[in-house]
Amino acid sequence: MRMVIPLCYPDNYVWKSSEGVLEKKRERRGKLVVCEDAINFLRSIDGPICPVSVTGPARCGKSYIASQLIEPRPQDCVFKTSNKQKPETMGIWISTEVSKKTKNQTEMSVVTMDTEGLGAYNAYNDNDMQLFLLVTLLSSVLVYNTNGTVTAEDMKQLSWVSTISDMIHGEKDGKTSKCREEDFIRFFPNFMWLFRDVTKSFTLERGGKEKEVALKDYILEEVLKLEDETPGSTKECDRYRRAVLKSFPVFDAAKLPIPASDTEVLANMDKGAYRNRLNPTFLSEVDDLVGRCDKLMKPKKAWPYDGNINGPQFAELLEQYVAAFSSSGGALQINKVSDKAMETLLGEVQKKALDNYKSNTATFAGSALPCDTQEVINAHRKYRLKAMGIFEQNSEYINDAKRLHSYRKSLKDSMATFGKDDSSKCSGGYLNVILQSNKKKSEAFCRTLVENLVEKELRPLLEADSSKNEINLKVNELEKLYRAKARGPCKWNIYKADFARKVNTVLSTFKDIKKEEEEELKEKEKEREEIRTVNLKEEETLRKNLEEDVTKQEKQVVDDCNEACEAILTQINQLRKTHDTLVKELEGIRNKLDEETKRALEELNRQKETQKSSI
Repeated sequence: MRMVIPLCYPDNYVWKSSEGVLEKKRERRGKLVVCEDAINFLRSIDGPICPVSVTGPARCGKSYIASQLIEPRPQDCVFKTSNKQKPETMGIWISTEVSKKTKNQTEMSVVTMDTEGLGAYNAYNDNDMQLFLLVTLLSSVLVYNTNGTVTAEDMKQLSWVSTISDMIHGEKDGKTSKCREEDFIRFFPNFMWLFRDVTKSFTLERGGKEKEVALKDYILEEVLKLEDETPGSTKECDRYRRAVLKSFPVFDAAKLPIPASDTEVLANMDKGAYRNRLNPTFLSEVDDLVGRCDKLMKPKKAWPYDGNINGPQFAELLEQYVAAFSSSGGALQINKVSDKAMETLLGEVQKKALDNYKSNTATFAGSALPCDTQEVINAHRKYRLKAMGIFEQNSEYINDAKRLHSYRKSLKDSMATFGKDDSSKCSGGYLNVILQSNKKKSEAFCRTLVENLVEKELRPLLEADSSKNEINLKVNELEKLYRAKARGPCKWNIYKADFARKVNTVLSTFKDIKKEEEEELKEKEKEREEIRTVNLKEEETLRKNLEEDVTKQEKQVVDDCNEACEAILTQINQLRKTHDTLVKELEGIRNKLDEETKRALEELNRQKETQKSSI
């Protein structure tokens, strides 16, 4: 984290955390915005916190003094400084360097804050007043840094202290009322009025002569002297002076000479390299100022309760103050703001403790359930004790006993509540959720165990037609196994209600099945006998039918053969007749051929004779 970050800043700027700069986004300035980085930083601070802040008119070197108040003192100024008229600091900035100091046996974390200058040309009076009131409400030590001697402008700005009693209201019996001035003494910061670039001494009349006096004496006796100490004084100057004197528990004043005459040194006095060139008296007075501020340091008190606040409380108050100023136009009901901050913080502390309890209990439940109820109760007591330790640790610096008791009781009730009639029976809270879950898981686990034991161990024995003695021994063995393996509050209820019933159901069911199987076998045998009888009758009928069919078929075959033979003989006879006819016809043809051949030869011979005669 950067060494300095904005605590809150005007809403016309935007904080770029990665670059560590405020970037202007528009000219018109509105309400203040809380920086989330600062909130996270403050929430990391345990134990009482002591905020030391520097405020005062613009362009008077506040950022330099704020840097010198950081321990260990940095070589270069960490709060941004400038020798130009344009202001560098916008809003309120805080150093992330935390130093530990012990005052009145109380260790506290000291943080340093630098504020935007009052009366800057680019700010409005309301802006200045809100910043001054805010830094006053937040500080344990308030350093008011001004230039030279007391001016009318200084008194005007400090006069805002007198408006605090008018602007900060409490509530009593439902009605708004002003807070008493004596109440501020416990709550307001110790005040250091620092005068810069002082070149003259401070004198007061002592025994008729002007004598040099300490600056504090001069301020108290000259500047803040009351002309009329009656409470009903209506003089405005007396009202302002009385407000300054009676609001701050401790008042102190210091002065610093001009740091250097060299303008180059003045322009670079924020750099450690120029430290040796600064006025030695100035450096010595700065060291003295740091020591005197150290004596003013005290833990920041909680309003309106006795006690100190820690980092998370401070962060919550900051958010509530800024929100109240932004919404109320400057008026502030501090009791309501403090109550809301307290409620929010206690709510966060309670949630943190309850979340721890739930996380630990859920982890236990995930690995241990189902288990005996006493194991759950023991885990509850263990994690409740741890959660209450977290609550007490984080609320150590909250001194509102009534609210602490209420939130402590609410936390306990959220973890577990017990019935009025039976204080040992849990009736609500997260413990009740775990107990109900344990009961359901125990019931499911034990029922499954019974089912598995009977089905996997007993049924196979029955199916193997074991003897009655073997079955009884197995049942006794299963009872022992159940007692050893069953878990949770439903263990004995399931044993009484389910185990014997399941065993008897399986045994009786198996006997019924055996009887049904025997009857079914008899019925099937009867059916088979009837089927065999029917089959025999059918076979006999079929045999007879077959024999008749065979006889008929044989007769038919003989008849068919006889008919075929007769047909063949007929055909043979016909063929014989046809053959004889053909033979006769062939003989006739042959005779004719012979005759034709004979005539042809005779004709041929005649022709030969004719030819011969013609020759």
